[in-house]
Amino acid sequence: MGKKKKLSEDLRQRLVQAHSEGKGYKAIAKQCSVPVATVQSVINKYKRFNTVKNLGGRGRKRTVSTKRAKKICREVSNNPLRKEREQAETKVSRSTIERVLHRGGLHGRRPRKTPLLKKNHLKARLAFARGHIQQDSSFWSTILWSDETKLELFGHMDAE
Repeated sequence: MGKKKKLSEDLRQRLVQAHSEGKGYKAIAKQCSVPVATVQSVINKYKRFNTVKNLGGRGRKRTVSTKRAKKICREVSNNPLRKEREQAETKVSRSTIERVLHRGGLHGRRPRKTPLLKKNHLKARLAFARGHIQQDSSFWSTILWSDETKLELFGHMDAE
């Protein structure tokens, strides 16, 4: 069965300190209320690696090297529409390439399309705002506000 919880770095440091003072494993375990095997493993790790910090795991090796990942990101930055995949080192899947690009900060997103406002639209809006800036609240209470405007980005509006 695996470990239940990780010890704090401070506690591990205290275990090593107590061992360097000449205390035994059982005495340290009783004093800090941790199992004897835990004390033993912390001290062995300190003797082997000279640290009580968590070390990185080994994990699976990546199929795409760091150098190749940088090359892929650079190529996609220069030419985003390129469809072919590089076949030099090993064959890699589409999802691997996508993962490499995501790690490199490149995502396949596009900005949302918004209706285009032309200069005459901006002028008309500004003229309306300036013309009605002095109106009081009684005037605006008689206005019927509707948000059912149909906007089409391109093309003609259908007459229904």
